[in-house]
Amino acid sequence: MLPEILKVAEEYGLTFNPRYHGKKETLCKCTFCEGDSKPGKGNKFYLSLNTHDQVYKCWYCGVSGGVLDFEAKLSGLPYNEVREKYFGKRMRPVHPAESLNARQLRLIGWAEYKRKDRNNFKKNRESVLKDWKNYEHEELVQHFALFMVIAHIENQAARQNELLQYVIQSCHKTQIYLLFNRLLAEYVKDEDERTGWAKEGTEIARAAWKASLSTYDFGMDKVVYNVVFLCHLLKVDTMQTPIKGVHKKEAIVNDKMSFAN
Repeated sequence: MLPEILKVAEEYGLTFNPRYHGKKETLCKCTFCEGDSKPGKGNKFYLSLNTHDQVYKCWYCGVSGGVLDFEAKLSGLPYNEVREKYFGKRMRPVHPAESLNARQLRLIGWAEYKRKDRNNFKKNRESVLKDWKNYEHEELVQHFALFMVIAHIENQAARQNELLQYVIQSCHKTQIYLLFNRLLAEYVKDEDERTGWAKEGTEIARAAWKASLSTYDFGMDKVVYNVVFLCHLLKVDTMQTPIKGVHKKEAIVNDKMSFAN
């Protein structure tokens, strides 16, 4: 039996709206985006807990899921460890592709395939996993590039905060576990110690930064366009001509940015 989402929220000390505590829709302060904890938001409670279906959703940042995912996010533990806490270890090891939820599979085009033909899905689990890893890598690169650009905006605190909220919401939509936390973890590292996807994102951010700096245009649409445009062009180039090493990718990024300007 699934744990009760209300008890999980209480265990981790969430702040409840007393008028709705214990009801079918229990409202809390969102601990993920903290959008309802800003000055002037004292009477706002964006995180909704459905105590009948044991699911949650934040109406500000969009993060949502079931109770096991909820506890995994609150505790910082991997989903499988939370599942084992309540249901014990599986007798057989589970293929990583089987651990992808319906939303994750939908993002890479496999959800309907699994629903309609379970046996063939099992036969293609390696392809499913490869598609997920490619998707995850592309999203990590793009979001890190966007985060880097935003982090270096100066003297525009309101705009910077607006863009960071956009990134947080976008991270949740990717369905990649703790994506925003992974961005932060890479950001505080020295550049030469960052993982490959963070190094790629850094080079794209530099090119996008140069484009924005040349026009002093840091509007949300412009910044997002620069990063997404470069990621798309780099993806096309790497699909056509396999590239090894960040420096060769950097050359392509700079060349494409010059063309875009």
